[in-house]
Amino acid sequence: MKASEERTAYWKQQVEEFQKSGLGRTAYCERNQIRVFQLDYWRHKFTKPGNVSSRPGWIPLRIKENQAEQSGVIRLRIGKLEIEVRRDFDGELLAEILRVVGAAC
Repeated sequence: MKASEERTAYWKQQVEEFQKSGLGRTAYCERNQIRVFQLDYWRHKFTKPGNVSSRPGWIPLRIKENQAEQSGVIRLRIGKLEIEVRRDFDGELLAEILRVVGAAC
């Protein structure tokens, strides 16, 4: 494997692990002793149009009907973050929270 291929594979792994970690960019980079600008560069590189990873979208959501009906609560988990959504939730507030979380990722 060429050095450039090894470097690309290394950063692809870093980007994937960052996305799974639930950490912010700075915390992840400090923990893994890498520079934020390098992580940002490779994240951008892997999300250019045409790359599979650039397709935005939602993941399937499975709700256990009996749990949601009994408690009236749905828990959304995004990495280490957990958001409880109750029957009488404020949709605008939830949308704003999701925008902020999405921007931080």
